[in-house]
Amino acid sequence: MHRKSLMYFCSCFLAFVGGHITNYTAIMYAQEVFASDLLSGIGFGLCFGPPLLLGWFAGVYSDRMSPVRIVVFAQLIFAVAAGLFLAMHSLIPDQSLQITAYIFTTFLVGVGWSFIAPSRLAGLAQIVPQEALHQATVIFNLLIMIGFGLAPILIALVKTSHGWTGVFTSIATLFLVATLMLTGIKTRATTSAEVSVLGQVKEGISGINSTPLLRQMLFCSLLVYAMMGPMQVLLPRFATSVLAFGEMDRGLFLGVLAVSLIVGGILCMVLSSKISLGAAILVGINMGALAIFAISLAPSGFAAGAALVAAGLAGGFAVSLIVAGLQHKAPAHIRGRVMSVYTISSQVMPAFSGLMAGVFSQTFGVITALQLSASLVLLFGLLAAVNLRAVRAYKTV
Repeated sequence: MHRKSLMYFCSCFLAFVGGHITNYTAIMYAQEVFASDLLSGIGFGLCFGPPLLLGWFAGVYSDRMSPVRIVVFAQLIFAVAAGLFLAMHSLIPDQSLQITAYIFTTFLVGVGWSFIAPSRLAGLAQIVPQEALHQATVIFNLLIMIGFGLAPILIALVKTSHGWTGVFTSIATLFLVATLMLTGIKTRATTSAEVSVLGQVKEGISGINSTPLLRQMLFCSLLVYAMMGPMQVLLPRFATSVLAFGEMDRGLFLGVLAVSLIVGGILCMVLSSKISLGAAILVGINMGALAIFAISLAPSGFAAGAALVAAGLAGGFAVSLIVAGLQHKAPAHIRGRVMSVYTISSQVMPAFSGLMAGVFSQTFGVITALQLSASLVLLFGLLAAVNLRAVRAYKTV
């Protein structure tokens, strides 16, 4: 691996760790400090809600500007958000004002997420050779999952010794270092700015609609990420209120999901050349939903952990195949826009499903909320297995 590629991957890794710590912090802070599952769902939704609008423009600018410049902009937004979290926690005594600051800051995090993911994927395609892009994207997605897995463990470690102040400081530090590591890495625009931004958004949508495989894999990504919101919002509560785990045990339990997601991504790297890719995506979605349902029925922490492993393996395998396939099949001149639609699904769907999971939990309790969330994904997963012909026909890279 060339030095430039290595530095880019290292920067991605630090940013992914920082980003996932931010997401978990939005959930856990609301649950522990504000004592509200509903507010945690709202905060998580705001972390990923803005991409529903801004993500379309992020994709366009990732094609018409240097993607690395967009990455730097987005990472600095995260660093600012960490500073606002710190000020909210340390300087604002009134809880109603804290909640207002919390809502604004989680929205700002959502602005950062709108731009960081599509620009990083667009930049990756310029940093590695085309023949290595599929495998490099699997590695990229693997780093995301490693960051997702490390985040709750790191929160537990830092919070135990330094409190929420240490957590917020860690987020800012990770993003600032990740930004410094991009020094000297140059990327370029892949399309002109002669057409309006809105016109280029429409061009990207038209390119996706004209390619059934791209369109159907993007729908599959919606289903995979519909599982992530409930897990992130509900599992911390499930671990404490149902399994009676303490701080460290909860962090380790959530880390099980991360490890299994990572193993699922590694299995994708090993097996992707030997299996029918489309069938594996569809099986992974449905197996993941069944495993989430099984968590709600688990009689012990060990059984819940085993079901969580199955959910992570299935989800990690499926999402790695999806993102690598999209990156490989996307036309170069609209790659940023194609990947922005994918990242919108990866951000907005967890936000929406996490918000709904918070509502379900507040209304029916955490166990029923897990069951409702899993059942909905399974229903649509079965419909997808029947109707998505282009995905079923997707055999190899």
